[in-house]
Amino acid sequence: MGFRILVVDDNEAYTDSIKDILEDEGYEVETANSGEDACTLTDDKDFDLVLMDIKMPGMNGVECFLNMKARNPGIKVILFTAYALTELIQQALDNGVQMVLKKPLNMDKLHTAIEANLQRPEGGYILIADDDRALCENLYETLVDYGYRVAMACSPHDAIREAERRPFDILLLDLKMPGLNGLEVYRRIKQFQPNLVTILMTGYAEEMNEMIDQAISESVYTMLPKPIDVKQLLNLMARVDEDRKLGMIRKPVTE
Repeated sequence: MGFRILVVDDNEAYTDSIKDILEDEGYEVETANSGEDACTLTDDKDFDLVLMDIKMPGMNGVECFLNMKARNPGIKVILFTAYALTELIQQALDNGVQMVLKKPLNMDKLHTAIEANLQRPEGGYILIADDDRALCENLYETLVDYGYRVAMACSPHDAIREAERRPFDILLLDLKMPGLNGLEVYRRIKQFQPNLVTILMTGYAEEMNEMIDQAISESVYTMLPKPIDVKQLLNLMARVDEDRKLGMIRKPVTE
């Protein structure tokens, strides 16, 4: 494969174990057991990807990532953690970390994440906006497993604020939310992110048919019924990725 990966964790036995597994898959792997050592290594050598624990003594993984990014803005970093470090994770996502995985690492998911991030160009940043937190979290974990960078918003106003803070490539937007419906949210976000590809989601397609038609006429990409068919969603997003490479987003044909 020829890809060079740096694995960073203060547990030396853990980094050695991950190194052995990845080398068996054909990657070139180096390890570091502190954030400070990892920064030194990335200053001296080029790595295609860095896999790094968040919770480490001294410089934690997010601090290390920010340090690396300041010196090399194009560096790709996947973080992992066994702890609910919400603020640190959000800080990392806000600053462009590729993704955050749960520890202990599932090796099948890790392999998928590595392949996705080594092959996918920069981009693929998705905002999930739905007042159903369980659905948000389920979609979040699924999309992260496939290598996408993902943010969540569990209210219409949070969705607008997230979209104001940074650009996204795809918006997965629930149509029926309290306060502002999905069409209203879409219109507001579209004012400052005109190229955002929006996929609506709803479990009330029949009763909201008129609003769906209006949204599609206003350039919403398509609508998916709930419960979400994950395979269909992934196929749609792969199509968006391919269309972006061609410089033209083509709406899927609807019956």
